[in-house]
Amino acid sequence: MPKKAARILASDTAVATEELEAVISYLDEKLDNARARDEPVPFLAYRNRVIFQTTLNIRRGRT
Repeated sequence: MPKKAARILASDTAVATEELEAVISYLDEKLDNARARDEPVPFLAYRNRVIFQTTLNIRRGRT
């Protein structure tokens, strides 16, 4: 399912590559903070990060 969502998002020109990079950076920080505090990783943050990173990879021709 995340790969399907990423393909749809990759073709959506309303979402800029720069926006994807920014949200990935934000989610990385959120996940790193949870790990540093020895807290459970927020599932939605992890899932969304996977979707947005896959979207970026598709746009860059890596997937």
